[in-house]
Amino acid sequence: MFQVLRKPVLLEPEKAQLVAMTVACVHNFLRRSPDSAAIYTLPGTFDHEENSRVIEGSWRIMSNENMTLFPIRKIARKPPLKAKEIREELAAYFLSGGRVEC
Repeated sequence: MFQVLRKPVLLEPEKAQLVAMTVACVHNFLRRSPDSAAIYTLPGTFDHEENSRVIEGSWRIMSNENMTLFPIRKIARKPPLKAKEIREELAAYFLSGGRVEC
């Protein structure tokens, strides 16, 4: 469907978010019209419910070679000092009985 999602997105987080949101918008647009939805995703692609029973969609039986999303390896990253300071300040506040009023 969307080739950009077949591998890790090598962009700055803000741009990666924009790409992901754009993909979601195009997906929703294509699913909105019955005509384009029938071409974009064939009937039976997604899970659906019949008589209180979940009927699994065909996406579940795709082989690993055809899967769109693969596990991304974990990379240790050191947070910026300012982020650590903010986290410590918030942790101290909430652990000492602080709270937020909604």
